[in-house]
Amino acid sequence: MMRILALFLLMYPALAAAADINIEGRVFTESGPLNGAKVYAYKSYEDIQSGAPAYISEATDNKGLYKAQLPEGEYYFTARGIKDGKEYSAYHGKNPIKVKKEDIWVTLIANEIKLPPVYEEGVPSLNGIVTYKGQPVKGAYVAIYTPESRPFRGLGLRTESVGGDGRFNLAVPPGKYVVIAKKIESGKGNKPLKKGDLFCYYPQNPVEVKSDKTVQIEVPCYPKDDRNAFVDTPSIKTNDYATLESAASRLKTGIQGKVTDAGGKPVAGITVLAYKSESPVFMMYHLSHGTEKSGETDKNGNYFIHLDKAGDYNVVARDTLGDGPHKGEIYGLYQGNSRHVVSYNKAGVLIDNVNITVGKVMAESLEAVRLPPDKPEKKETTTDKAAAKGVTIVADRVVDRDTVWQGNILIKGVVSVKRGATLTIKPGTVIKFSRIDQDDNGFGDGEILVEGRMVARGTGEKRIIFTSAEERPQINDWSYVQFIAAETDNVIEYCQFEWAYSGVMVHYSNVKISDSVFTNNNRGLHFNTANLLVEHNNFVNNKVGIRFMRFEGNISVKNNVVRNNDVGVLFVRQHINAVDFMKLDKSVEPPHFFNNNIFENFKYNVSLGDGQNQDINISNNWWGEDKKEKIEKTIYDNEDDNELSRVVFFPFLTSVVQGVGVRD
Repeated sequence: MMRILALFLLMYPALAAAADINIEGRVFTESGPLNGAKVYAYKSYEDIQSGAPAYISEATDNKGLYKAQLPEGEYYFTARGIKDGKEYSAYHGKNPIKVKKEDIWVTLIANEIKLPPVYEEGVPSLNGIVTYKGQPVKGAYVAIYTPESRPFRGLGLRTESVGGDGRFNLAVPPGKYVVIAKKIESGKGNKPLKKGDLFCYYPQNPVEVKSDKTVQIEVPCYPKDDRNAFVDTPSIKTNDYATLESAASRLKTGIQGKVTDAGGKPVAGITVLAYKSESPVFMMYHLSHGTEKSGETDKNGNYFIHLDKAGDYNVVARDTLGDGPHKGEIYGLYQGNSRHVVSYNKAGVLIDNVNITVGKVMAESLEAVRLPPDKPEKKETTTDKAAAKGVTIVADRVVDRDTVWQGNILIKGVVSVKRGATLTIKPGTVIKFSRIDQDDNGFGDGEILVEGRMVARGTGEKRIIFTSAEERPQINDWSYVQFIAAETDNVIEYCQFEWAYSGVMVHYSNVKISDSVFTNNNRGLHFNTANLLVEHNNFVNNKVGIRFMRFEGNISVKNNVVRNNDVGVLFVRQHINAVDFMKLDKSVEPPHFFNNNIFENFKYNVSLGDGQNQDINISNNWWGEDKKEKIEKTIYDNEDDNELSRVVFFPFLTSVVQGVGVRD
């Protein structure tokens, strides 16, 4: 290591001669400036691990000041030094830092490097404590990453809250991990750090978890962008070098816009996040891993997100991060197009008017969904007049005002119903989806996505049909009718869904579904967190009749027929990378299944998915049998796999329920 340092120190004059950007700053410990420290600049995180810096500064003076000159580029800044016989290390929380055209001031805060990782015999796990100035940090969360997954922001490979004593214990497979912790002073989940929030980096990252051993570490913290809170030392900065914050704000490259509610009122203090789009088709799980690209709205609802790389970005606004939205949270996707993307095709520009309308998730109780009133159409309501003759709706259409569909509709792509708009579908309407597979995953991409409101009321004589447009239709020809954090009073009555991946998918919304038929789909109905009333429907000849995950919301499933599917009801464990994701299945509002005929499904009437650890009560239904032992054979739970939880089906009905299913 000393030979490498000597080599780069000899190279330093040559580097300085070619450099055209000045960098200055200071290195601090909690007791004051760190004299004699050296600052290192690396071109990659791998170079940190291999000890190959692109630049090493001269030692800091007694005020902790260092000076450097670097060519334009992207660098990881660290510092090391010794004070009072103790070794200190700093890793800048904004790494990698872009060195561009203007001189910059970069402050580094160093924490003491204490004992190396301590290994003990035991199950492979990563144990430790998060500290600030030597004291345990309550209310922090710790995230671990693989060294290849930098930058180390957003949600990690594993992310969990620490205990009240600042301690954590993560059972993880053997391997090397980068350990970072954060403390959000506002207490609002996994939000991007603001000034004063704590950033914590284990000085000896990456840490190795060994087979059959536990490892113990300490992860020290410092306050983001608030050196004065860490150490009370007079400022010495007199030059006009830009701080990292001022440099980023002056660049003003990226996207900006305004967040309002459906009434046009600005929403302050909400976080807007930009996720690099992962495919030509939007999926909710694309937003489950967090992003470092974010901004917060001011009192007028305005926000700015700095972007420095070209590409398509999905944009979403929400007030709590780290998981899917829960009941009562504020949420909204950008709906300038049906993919929810902003095409930032040229780095270094500013795209304006990326405006987002938000609303409260599941704002109304189920009572409001049970018998939703017929709302009078607004003056701006439009009718697709060509629909009576047949109309083609091209991909990326956004329904941004109250609209009525009737007749024959052909959809080629995705139709998105914007918040504040209602799509009304008249009885007898036939909606066909062309099979278009843009992401080559074997599933058609045709979809109706509702963030606003949809009312599809057919009749017994004139059902509304959602089906494939293909001459020889197949399961998965189109995606679904999907409700995502939609407005209240969504209604599906006397409809038929066929040849879809999932006929209806409901996330974080209020929907009433009645007297409808789900047939020849991969999944008939799929729901997550929702207020949902499902009554008098037929789920027949699907791969899965009803699929759900997570206990949250007021959900009533009654008076339905679930028959001749491969699996009648499937309860799966939610797999999402979020803060405390191991605890996501601990919510306490299970769905209520009762008075249904769930029978003669080919594999199982009810099945639990892999790793399901929550019991589910589905009592008071007819199972096609009147003997407990026979019913048990139609249910897949811990009787078949002792790692699964239980399906509680008794007491059960001993005869078929009359008058259930679609009321013709």
